[in-house]
Amino acid sequence: MGDDNEEYPAAGVDCLRCGVELRDLGPAEFRIGGTKGGWKLLFGEWAELGEDLVTIDLLACQKCRHIELRLPEG
Repeated sequence: MGDDNEEYPAAGVDCLRCGVELRDLGPAEFRIGGTKGGWKLLFGEWAELGEDLVTIDLLACQKCRHIELRLPEG
């Protein structure tokens, strides 16, 4: 495996825990809302009508291995 720094560009933000510059892992989509448990079993795809997708930027520290979630700019 090569250097992780080549694969993920610098984010220009330092880690709050150890001070190392964070790496940008790019955007990820997370599902929010919807229903859980038995409702999903009863209603199937209809239970997902209240779900939305939110895009979050992922930043990772190569030293302490923590991840930060940030709202995308703009």
